[in-house]
Amino acid sequence: MTTLFPRDFDCPNCGTRFESYVTGSTNNLGGVTTDFREIAGGSQPDRGFIHTCDNCGFTGGSDAFEGSVDEKVSRLIAERITPLVRDERSSASRRFEYAAWIAKWRGLDSEVIGSLYLRAAWAWGDEPEVENAEGQDYLRRQAIEHFERAVEDNSVTGEHAQTIKYLIGEQYRRVGEPETAALWYDRVVAEAGHDPEQRRLADLALQQKTRPEEFLR
Repeated sequence: MTTLFPRDFDCPNCGTRFESYVTGSTNNLGGVTTDFREIAGGSQPDRGFIHTCDNCGFTGGSDAFEGSVDEKVSRLIAERITPLVRDERSSASRRFEYAAWIAKWRGLDSEVIGSLYLRAAWAWGDEPEVENAEGQDYLRRQAIEHFERAVEDNSVTGEHAQTIKYLIGEQYRRVGEPETAALWYDRVVAEAGHDPEQRRLADLALQQKTRPEEFLR
C-alpha cells in the first residue's frame, strides 16, 4: 500500500509556504516494467515524489527546496510555468515535466533531465483523464533526446552508461520504432563486459529486441 503524508515546503523561488504530499511508503506488488518502473499495488506513489509551489510553480523533489534559485531561472519560471500553475491544477506528469524544464535551465546533467522526462511519461500513463498516448510518446522522446546527449557527452560511464543505453532502446521500442530500438539493444549486448549485472542487462536487451515483454519476469 502506498502511503502519503502532508508536509509544508518553503519555496526557494518566491518564499511561499505551501503544503504538498510526500510518499512515506510504497511497494512493487504490481511488478516492475522493462523500463524499470516499479508498479505499486493500489495507488501509485509518483505525486509524492514531486512538488510544485502553487504560487510561482517552482517544482522539484524534496531536496530541491533546500537550495536557492538564481535570477535567470526565476525569470524563466515566471514566464513559462507560473501562468500554467495559476490556470490549472498540475498533474503528476506535468509536474515532472516542469522539474525537467527547471533542471535544464539550471544546467543539470542531461541524464538527470532525461530521468525526469521518463518519470513524467510513467505518470502520464496513470492519469485516467488521458485518452491518447501522444503526450506520453512526446515525454518518452524527450527522455530519449536527453539520454542520448548524456551518452554522446560521456557524462555517464561504466555499468550506468549501459543502463542508459538500454533505456534509450526501450523508449524507442515503446514509441513504435523497433528498428532504432534494436540498434541500441545491440550496443548493450556488444559492449557488455564480464560483470554479472551487465550480462543480465545484455540478456534483457536481447529479449526486448526479439520477444519484447512489458514486465520483468
